[in-house]
Amino acid sequence: MQYDNDKDPGTAALAAVAGLARSVEALTRDVAAMKAGLKQTASKTAVARLNDTVASLGNTIASFEDLLTRLAAAKPSSSRGKAADASSVEPVRSWLRLPEDSAAVEAVLSELLPWMETTYLRYATARETLPPCWLWHPEIVEELLWLMDAWIAAYDSDEASNKLVGDWHDRQRPGVTRRIGEYAPACDVLAHRDPAGQRAITVPLAADADPFVTWWARSRDDNGPAPTPEQIKAGRRGGLTALPTTTAGGQR
Repeated sequence: MQYDNDKDPGTAALAAVAGLARSVEALTRDVAAMKAGLKQTASKTAVARLNDTVASLGNTIASFEDLLTRLAAAKPSSSRGKAADASSVEPVRSWLRLPEDSAAVEAVLSELLPWMETTYLRYATARETLPPCWLWHPEIVEELLWLMDAWIAAYDSDEASNKLVGDWHDRQRPGVTRRIGEYAPACDVLAHRDPAGQRAITVPLAADADPFVTWWARSRDDNGPAPTPEQIKAGRRGGLTALPTTTAGGQR
């Protein structure tokens, strides 16, 4: 019996056990028949057949023992291989999830900036849509980082292929270029005069979520809680210095 390393070891072991069972069953029948026949006469042909069967069973047992030895030797190496594969897989990089560490940020930009000059900005649409204030926009840096990594995978990785290159040109780069143009239309460096050190992102009405928990958990078929004047002011884009007046008929 040949052992195929490409087969699942468990499947191979089951096949060997099944073969051994069939051999034992055949031997049992032959021995029973021989006993019945030998009561009449000890046929040389019958004795030779019995010897062949026993020899075949011995070969099957030897093959099965060899298989078990291979399986025992393969398990540790297989587990080590899986652990090595898992540890060698690098996570997908994200600017938004980058560690708060100057060295990590500098390492990313030291790759991204030269790649933008030599590759991304070679395309006219990229130059047209990239705002000069792109470094103020984390969402734009995020898009450029994954696009660069996709370019490296298409051209310089072990899995590099014309298919990946075509996908980068046909789908990935145009998609990123279009979204960057949507993120910051007509934005410029002068527009970024927000006070430094303040939180850039806040979730509107996050502190007032409790009434919405009760509503959605207990009575979602009804209308939600009525907004308070404070919520109206906080929830409007840019806020309000005064609440809108309500005229007759409820129009504002």
